[in-house]
Amino acid sequence: MDFWTSPGGQLAILAIGWVVIRLVKQVLRRHWPHNLLTWDLMTPLLIICSVILIGDGAGRILPWLVMGWMIIGVIVTLVQAIHNHELLYSTFIRTFWRLTDLYWTVGFVGCLIVSIS
Repeated sequence: MDFWTSPGGQLAILAIGWVVIRLVKQVLRRHWPHNLLTWDLMTPLLIICSVILIGDGAGRILPWLVMGWMIIGVIVTLVQAIHNHELLYSTFIRTFWRLTDLYWTVGFVGCLIVSIS
């Protein structure tokens, strides 16, 4: 059980998750939504793996990551409301979630580096 909570175990969980999502995408080729990327489904795994690394020292930066994530949501909301003069859920969630993908990928790498050092 210690392997799955270690940094190497978290990388293994992410690799297994990536392979499973890609296999499901191949099986459901015609029924898979064309605008749904593999990274869109990896984000919850990245968040969970970052939380699991709290015991290894990632707890120091995780609250800051969550606050940054909230700030991204506020910024996306304000930019879309000011630029488009309206806030549509479909464009908001797509933009917010794609930024979330990038943000939590970098955040997980940061948690991994902190937990290894």
